[in-house]
Amino acid sequence: MPERKIIKARDLTGLSIYQDPKRGTIFYDIFTRKGYILTSSDVKTYTIYQSMLPLCFIVAFAATSFFSLNYVTALVVFLVLFISVMILFRVKFFYTLPEAVDWKPVKRENIFVWMAMNFSRSRLIILAAMLAALTIMMPIYANIEKMSGMTLYGSYAAAAVTFIGMIICIVSLIVKTKNEY
Repeated sequence: MPERKIIKARDLTGLSIYQDPKRGTIFYDIFTRKGYILTSSDVKTYTIYQSMLPLCFIVAFAATSFFSLNYVTALVVFLVLFISVMILFRVKFFYTLPEAVDWKPVKRENIFVWMAMNFSRSRLIILAAMLAALTIMMPIYANIEKMSGMTLYGSYAAAAVTFIGMIICIVSLIVKTKNEY
């Protein structure tokens, strides 16, 4: 059997995770504007917290399939489940962690600079091209299949999201070219 990799707190990443050289790994709660110190023993619970969005989505999809719910009801199930799980995690897990007193989050690069620094030119070009193809093909497919109602609106919403992603990739490519990252 392959050996399991032991994840330590310093290996964690995310929007609310900061690596402080003095205090270690900090989870920054945007609601309370406080930092909470994560240790390596908290990593397992934090990874469960990170997986709640896809897990709630799968539960809502399963509820749609198994109980013949419509999309609006499934969306309500998803939102109620996700919000309640997030509140539960904050109250039962994060707010019990030691607080990083007088800690302020450092300003991070925006998504354009981050993508320019971490992705190669070819990867950004390929990603922008694929997102452009999806942006064009989703509405065409919806019209060919004569979709209507929530399915049609969902297709258009997905096309809008991929269009925004394409714009982000193009701007990141421009930033990469200008600053030579």
